[in-house]
Amino acid sequence: MIKIYRYLIVLLWMIGAAYASTDRTADDRLRNDLLHFARSLAQSHFTGTPVALPASIVLDGNWTVSVTPYLHGGPLGTGTGQSHLLYRAVIDAVGGVLSTSGDRHPDEEAIRDSRLLIAFSRPGTEDNALIEYRGNAEELIGDVVTVRHVDREMIYAKIMAAKAYLLRAMDEKTHGFHKLYTAENGTFDRRVLTTYSSSALYSLLKLNDLERDGNIARLIPLIADFILSMQLREGPYKGAFHYSLSLESGEKDYRFVVGTTSKTIFTLLELYRRTNDIRYLDAARSAADWLLSMRNPDGSVINQVQLENGQPVFDRRYSNLYTGEVLSALSRMYAATSDSRYFEAAQILADNFRKRAERDAYFLTDDYRSPTDAVPTSWGVMSLLDFYKISGNDLYKEVLRRCLGEILKRQKNDPDDMKNYGRIGTGQNTSGNGWINEVTSEVYLTCQKEHWTGCMTYKESMLKMVRWLMQNTYTEANTYFLKAPDKAIGGLIRSYTREEVRTDAVCHGVNGYINLYNSGMEAPVQREKRREDP
Repeated sequence: MIKIYRYLIVLLWMIGAAYASTDRTADDRLRNDLLHFARSLAQSHFTGTPVALPASIVLDGNWTVSVTPYLHGGPLGTGTGQSHLLYRAVIDAVGGVLSTSGDRHPDEEAIRDSRLLIAFSRPGTEDNALIEYRGNAEELIGDVVTVRHVDREMIYAKIMAAKAYLLRAMDEKTHGFHKLYTAENGTFDRRVLTTYSSSALYSLLKLNDLERDGNIARLIPLIADFILSMQLREGPYKGAFHYSLSLESGEKDYRFVVGTTSKTIFTLLELYRRTNDIRYLDAARSAADWLLSMRNPDGSVINQVQLENGQPVFDRRYSNLYTGEVLSALSRMYAATSDSRYFEAAQILADNFRKRAERDAYFLTDDYRSPTDAVPTSWGVMSLLDFYKISGNDLYKEVLRRCLGEILKRQKNDPDDMKNYGRIGTGQNTSGNGWINEVTSEVYLTCQKEHWTGCMTYKESMLKMVRWLMQNTYTEANTYFLKAPDKAIGGLIRSYTREEVRTDAVCHGVNGYINLYNSGMEAPVQREKRREDP
């Protein structure tokens, strides 16, 4: 048994028989008192220093407590305690850790340098957990630190963290970008992809607009050259972009996806707008002309062509995402060039979206995704917004707003469910939710610029989405279980179950953050915790 009991000093005499928290201050006090008590117990085991017992943790109930010290990304052991009094369960849990036998027995230095994870619960109440960070107890939901407050300074900090992550996601030799980082083993995949490189460069351009960065300015032409090197210069698929490049073999695949080409057009046009370098406009024209060739007789989109044994295999399933990407690309090309071919092709796709929206009650379905997935509808919103900008036709504005309204109806709005509060529908991925937030921010900016009604509805939804995205981002506080935490920080965690970062999730996240940051924030978003038990 741990050498503790004789050192307990009860400093406060009023002992509560139950915990009934009605405000954040009480919750914070309980967590911090619990952490400091456990930390003092552990120290006292080695030094014999007396331990003070805070009244806040002298709570009655059938408590279960576990204590796990983490050091260098791994646990040193776990101790568990059970008692009708919370503080006694903590004593037993800390004792269990320190009495671990064999090679895993933690010494004083290891305990001192570790971070304590403490879980505590009692029957009939929700489970609670905290992680020690810089001497404070941070509330955990799953393995992420709960975010209950969002303000302008926090958004700026997340923007800077995302920038640093994106620069780490670039292959230094090719200047192309990886798709996936696996946080548990600290590695990127072994390919660089055109679409993720284009998306990353698009975000880096926005980041450099926000705050000039000499390193980004130096890298922009290098990344752009990689992207241009992936474009076909001749042949039947002239203008299309190879999907990816193997870093092991140096070979490009022969898969040509309209989404890759479309999103690359977005970036090429932004490069041309900033530099007036005709190479970028010429590459965008060639890409757009290939998109015009990837259509069925009715004007709908052929998603991709892949060469198998030298023969083309076309994917003709209907996709709202690919259709939306093409519509946005052609709309932006018309805005840049006034070429009527792009407008006419975009008109067909926009009208198709309008008809499908009416048929699907403004929540779009297709052949690719679950009928509950909001991403297909979000691409309808984004692309119709782009087409509205070049057509000036309010019909498309009304359709896109109704579609966005259907998406936002599916937002999780229960502030007592902080794990999910702010995310959209069934989607638990940061890439999808980040994209929907980016789309909402683009609609909001246009809404404000053109003085539509109901703009604040979009901003309120954005703030809730941003809170959820921030919560599901790797930070110093929540990477206690990773061997290489510095490499993950700033990356948006792929999902509740996968410790990975997709580069597009970071791009969408930071684009939405920048749009919100630039729009101004009248007041912080804060959610006070309301519950009867811890």
